[in-house]
Amino acid sequence: MLKSLSLSTLAAVAISTSALAADLVVVVGGTGGTGWETVKEAIAQGYEVRATTTNVDRAKESKGEDGFTWVKMDARILDDIRAAFDGADYVISTLGGSCFDKGGPGSAQHVDYQGVVNMAGISKDKGIKQLVLTSALGAGIPDQPLNQFCDNVQMWKWLGEDYLRDGTLPYTIVRPGGLGTDEGGKQGITLAPAGSLKTSFIQRADVAKVLLAAMGNADAMNKTIAIGGDADSKPDEWRDDFAALPSDAAQAPPLRPGQGE
Repeated sequence: MLKSLSLSTLAAVAISTSALAADLVVVVGGTGGTGWETVKEAIAQGYEVRATTTNVDRAKESKGEDGFTWVKMDARILDDIRAAFDGADYVISTLGGSCFDKGGPGSAQHVDYQGVVNMAGISKDKGIKQLVLTSALGAGIPDQPLNQFCDNVQMWKWLGEDYLRDGTLPYTIVRPGGLGTDEGGKQGITLAPAGSLKTSFIQRADVAKVLLAAMGNADAMNKTIAIGGDADSKPDEWRDDFAALPSDAAQAPPLRPGQGE
């Protein structure tokens, strides 16, 4: 059954609460490659920015603290999330679990899934207007090789996504493919329905632009979006493409990690 009523209601809310430069944005995972690009992009666009890290002293030493604020947050610890999200308008998550901690506290199960569950619940409690989640192009594909040596990461990411899709918190899920570290804004960006891009490559700085563009955007609300670089289009032509993408439907019971189709 489609979530038509809730989606239309949430879209109306989004239109009346579109992101403004004075809004406070929490960037979860601010020291990561995509997270740091998102922090810089949010500052450049005039938002008040709070970036999360598990080690504030180390983050300040490596990244500084100019024009934003660091806050300690572990997505597995509810009190950390409550403190980090307090007073915020929007949350952008760029977190990802570790391939080197199979089954451990830093694994995809505890970060990409349980961390998203934790953030979604507290976002709703705190009145967050929207959670923008960075996922992965291969999320939900059981036989992807990455699952075999990275503790079913793509399945756990999909389960985290699905928790948002089945809830009532306004969200946007962004699925990039391969990630580069060059300067952004040099080429176009493809926005496509989930599952329609088989491969893609995009600069992290351009992913950050999409994450910020989705924030407070009624045309991006409650959608799962695959993204990639597009050398054949101009750098900003993609910004009006959110509206053409389909809204998410209610999901069938999710696949469990390791379960085939």
